[in-house]
Amino acid sequence: MDSKPLVSEYFAKLPSSPDAFPFFYRRLVGLRFPIEVAEILEMRYLCHHAIDQSGRDDREYEWDEFAASRMADMEHVGIQKPAHRERLSRLLLLLKDYYGLHKTGSAVAEDELRQGLADNRFAQERSRSYGKIAGIAAIVAALSSILLSPPAILMQGVAILFAYLSLDSFYGIAVLRREERRLAAQLSEVLRRRVRTVNWRAVVRQTGAILGYTTPMGGEAFRLEQEHELPDLIEVNGA
Repeated sequence: MDSKPLVSEYFAKLPSSPDAFPFFYRRLVGLRFPIEVAEILEMRYLCHHAIDQSGRDDREYEWDEFAASRMADMEHVGIQKPAHRERLSRLLLLLKDYYGLHKTGSAVAEDELRQGLADNRFAQERSRSYGKIAGIAAIVAALSSILLSPPAILMQGVAILFAYLSLDSFYGIAVLRREERRLAAQLSEVLRRRVRTVNWRAVVRQTGAILGYTTPMGGEAFRLEQEHELPDLIEVNGA
């Protein structure tokens, strides 16, 4: 049994959390029909609600730039009715908006993480330089405390202080390296999740099938639970 969240669950998150777009998109294009009727009905409700809420916001200019290819996609998957095309086009514009928000957020996150890595590497180099300087100063102070006659207690204290600063600097490098690995892992995750391009034909095919505007590749959009049909028939025939 598939334990992944349903495509409707991801779709419901998009208005408040556009960073769910990669999960929704990959789940949608990877959807295999037939699926449970409850999922079809939930997804249809969410889609129609989103379309109705979007209204007409004078965005025909955006649709004009986006339309030719999408209309060709609708023609390819067999969506013919003008009313279906009009509603699906408004849904596609919404998905285009969510995709744009995802791309923008992903790019901002990438820039912040790359800047964090650059700052981290600079801090490592600075700590390394401070550690070396403090280490050399500790050696000089220690030698001075030995060579001076009588031994200079002050120089011994200075040697201990510089030795501590040197060790602290090198310990700081170890901490920064752990932080660098954490930032690198976050950057890899951002890049892994990013949807670089959208297969709009697949989106048109899948959303059209979910909305009942076209027949999915599997032949049926949904499957019905049938385990209760036989007892019902027996009861009717017995009556």
